[in-house]
Amino acid sequence: MFERINCYLINSLGRLMYKNEYKKFIKIKDIEKQQAKKLFDILTKNKSCTYGSKYDFDKIKSTDEYQHLVPLTTYEDYIPFIERIKNGEKNILTKEDVLILEPTGGSTSATKLIPYTKSLKVEFQKGLKPWVYDLYSQNRGLNWGKSYWSITPATTQKKYTKGGLPIGFEEDSEYLGDLGKRLMQYIFAVPAKIAQEKNIDHFYYKTALCLLKCKNLTFISIWNPTLLILLIDYIKKNSERLLPEITNKRRSEIKKCLHDETYYKLWPHLKVISCWGDAHAYGYAEKLKVLFPHAYIQPKGLLATEGFISFPFTNEEGARLSLNSHFFEFISTSDNKIYLAHELTKSEEYEVVITTSGGLYRYKLNDLIKVTDFQGIYPLIEFMGKRDKVCDLFGEKLHENFIKNTMDSLGVCNDFYMFAPEKDRYVLYIQINKIPQNIDVALRKNFHYDYCRKLGQLKELAIFRLMGDPLTEYINECVKRGQKLGDIKPSVLHLQSGWDKVFKGKYIMKND
Repeated sequence: MFERINCYLINSLGRLMYKNEYKKFIKIKDIEKQQAKKLFDILTKNKSCTYGSKYDFDKIKSTDEYQHLVPLTTYEDYIPFIERIKNGEKNILTKEDVLILEPTGGSTSATKLIPYTKSLKVEFQKGLKPWVYDLYSQNRGLNWGKSYWSITPATTQKKYTKGGLPIGFEEDSEYLGDLGKRLMQYIFAVPAKIAQEKNIDHFYYKTALCLLKCKNLTFISIWNPTLLILLIDYIKKNSERLLPEITNKRRSEIKKCLHDETYYKLWPHLKVISCWGDAHAYGYAEKLKVLFPHAYIQPKGLLATEGFISFPFTNEEGARLSLNSHFFEFISTSDNKIYLAHELTKSEEYEVVITTSGGLYRYKLNDLIKVTDFQGIYPLIEFMGKRDKVCDLFGEKLHENFIKNTMDSLGVCNDFYMFAPEKDRYVLYIQINKIPQNIDVALRKNFHYDYCRKLGQLKELAIFRLMGDPLTEYINECVKRGQKLGDIKPSVLHLQSGWDKVFKGKYIMKND
């Protein structure tokens, strides 16, 4: 009982701390005015940095002038600036010092490094805090228990740039800010120090053991729903190792749950599971609903390494645009025109463009969203996928350009080959006889692909040797799938599966 009261007090204090940010968000009256203020706060702070001087931030007096003077950008536009930041130079993309470089999957390069400033972390919190406040206010019983927030295992040594900047956060609770992080450690079911575990089996073992010991678990926040599915599978397969570490009464409860396959009874007080629920993650989120029928599965909003785009409120369909976080623009997929947040239209799809306090200006995320509805003046959006050729089953963010560059570097460039997803792995369909043996190793230079492989969300690359006429077979199948013949062109990455039933050939490497 003491533990439950302690959890209630800490969770209630955290909710009280976040109330002010929640009120700031729900009291927005004029989206256009609020977004303009956000933009000019960013431009004013950074007008004297290298990037701000280059594009005359100090001369910009309106949103229209900003759009006219500052170009749309992609990561490649920032590489020269980030190289200077890596070498220790200051005042490059922002007047404010860069605290850390956060890695994420790239297109032409294996990994992008996104600069984080103190102000950017505050912008993330302007989305995170209203979400957490609503979550703990609207879901009865959540305050009385412990939480599991997904912790990224430190499967590699901490890295630093030549200029001494650290690369990567140690754990996801970094997004909560210093005080929030200190408070949360008292109600975390899994201690943050497990993030330092470099052996992936040890990470799973320690995480599973902590979760099993915590009967009073009320909230789980993960990214991809497959992580929780994999943890349940790990517990089943390793119960003989785990159970002796648990006290007798709790051990007998767990044994019965595992025997009866009533996994939801492992945590009878579990109220909410927060996870991705859109695009490729939808099917796995549905599996969690079956595994945990007593819990509310809340789809996360859209959160990228580069910025905090949207967050859900309880029982709303879609996520609210995080209007206090960044300055947003949207490229319509129907007419390719650019719209501001107050100009969005229901049922339309857009590509998200952000300007942040981390030094990204008119940055194209390549994330596609659909406006599902409005809650008052607030647009409700749903993540639809990537606008460019990116496959993202579990968060691996494999980009077509990265795959092509990888295969070119391995000497495979003139023959027919194609990558495509198949359930929990990728398949390489390839025609040549002499196939490089280190393709999967080369793909793991992509930070997020490597992470998903280490966690076990993705199995090793399978290789399917083509023995027929793959180009003709590919074109015929694309026609069957609804493409116009004149629009079909070979692709090194296809986003749909099932090609092992189309191409003539056989698997020559497939480790199950």
